[in-house]
Amino acid sequence: MDLFVQAILISLIALFGYLNAAMGSSMLDRPLIIAPLVGLALGDPVTGIMVGATLELVWLGAFPVGASNPPDMVSGTIIGASFVIGSGSEPGTAIALAVPVATLVLMIANLFMAIVIPNLFVSRADKYAAKGNVKGVERMHWEAVWIFAIPSAILVGFSYYLGAPFIEEIVNSIPEFITHGLEVATGIIPAIGFAMLARMIMTKDVIAFFFLGFLLYAYMGVPVLGVALIACVIVAVIMTLKKDDKKLEVVSDDNEF
Repeated sequence: MDLFVQAILISLIALFGYLNAAMGSSMLDRPLIIAPLVGLALGDPVTGIMVGATLELVWLGAFPVGASNPPDMVSGTIIGASFVIGSGSEPGTAIALAVPVATLVLMIANLFMAIVIPNLFVSRADKYAAKGNVKGVERMHWEAVWIFAIPSAILVGFSYYLGAPFIEEIVNSIPEFITHGLEVATGIIPAIGFAMLARMIMTKDVIAFFFLGFLLYAYMGVPVLGVALIACVIVAVIMTLKKDDKKLEVVSDDNEF
């Protein structure tokens, strides 16, 4: 396939990923979605799936937390997956290129979000909202989505067309103190995301199961997949016991009647 055609396909995949926020967070930008599409476009869907699983582990806890945005997973995943597929290297090597690229694009996106979006769209949306113009607010939303998604997708496709060595040169030209600070922030944000998620779902009824999963993995060497399968069995047993309890209650009520 011609390189230019591949770049167009990559741009369309990037556009698909960047439209994740159009109708709320639908997880379209996750590596498990984007990397297989890249593999399909470049003729190696198996490697795409493997790269997607690898990068998903890296960004497992990468979610927006307050005003903090996670690394740009769309660009990182696409560049990392295309590099692995093009070079025939191991899926794990995608991390070396995907993480810095995602961090670099995040810097550009934050600059865009802080300057362009508020001045062009948010202020106008506020004026429409003050007048009760729902259609105007909705139009500002869609214009902001497209004005961000289309240039970002073109940038990713153009980066693919130029090649991974060119991207590496740009990443390496960034001062070390900036990249180090971004790496630290990138490592903290997922931890905050996991903590917020645990705070919402961890109750006295389920906390024992969290510790059970930790003990199985840390001290008994059970892999993550094994822990997940054990959790499925436990859920099935609990659901069966609850059904049996309901049947016993119904029988008890009939006898009393």
